[in-house]
Amino acid sequence: MAGNLFYEREETAEILNGEIMIGLQSRQAMKYVRPPINEAICEIHFLLPFPLDQTQIERIQPVWQANYPSQQMVAEQNVQLQLSMDKVDAKSIPVGHKLIARSADGKNLAQLGGTLVAINRLNPYPGWEESFRDTILARVAEAVNLYGIQDLDRVGLRYINKVDLPEKPVKWSDWFAVSLPVPEDFGERGGMFQFHFEQPMGGELHALINFLSLPTTLEKTTSVILDIDLVWHGFGKVSELATTLEAVHAPHHNLFEAYLLDKTRNLFQIKH
Repeated sequence: MAGNLFYEREETAEILNGEIMIGLQSRQAMKYVRPPINEAICEIHFLLPFPLDQTQIERIQPVWQANYPSQQMVAEQNVQLQLSMDKVDAKSIPVGHKLIARSADGKNLAQLGGTLVAINRLNPYPGWEESFRDTILARVAEAVNLYGIQDLDRVGLRYINKVDLPEKPVKWSDWFAVSLPVPEDFGERGGMFQFHFEQPMGGELHALINFLSLPTTLEKTTSVILDIDLVWHGFGKVSELATTLEAVHAPHHNLFEAYLLDKTRNLFQIKH
């Protein structure tokens, strides 16, 4: 994957003292001048006796003000559908509040909800070791200092890649190492698709992948989204977060690269 996403172990990686086993074919670590990451998102869900309420969430606003001056408190709601023979009724149920804070340029976001901290980085992505990992740890440390958080039950790391191919209609087999799950009668060129895949990766790690084409009015461009989300579910300590982050980060490079051919990699300008 782009931007210092490395995975250079042998065929099986042992992470978190053997609790998570990831069986992936090792691929050469790549760095790109123009990584296709449209957005990187990390969500950390924590355990508290009761979710933080609006007043408690507001306490972090001055802490985040310098780095995230644009701040908005939003009410979160769940929508319940009630089905009957002749109609469908939708009912909104309040579930708390969430602070959404943005940097001055709008490229960095930090969010605090009743039981989560989320960090977003929009394009251009600066890199894992260069910036994103430390930003995640810093924002979580600030929440820990304010609220005494000790326990975690979910950590997710998601990369949404947007790949613009200079061809329309596109011949998919020229650009991707995977085949579309359609009969041969449709041929290899053109068409729209949307593919969702989920699978446990061993231990407490779970992969969710969305691979889809986007409509575009450009005559000679085909746009594709490759959305890869690695989620750890379990019970962990905040003090172990750095290790857990590496566990959800490690498979991303191999999963991303497994979709690509060299022709596609060249679009991102490989660093040598």
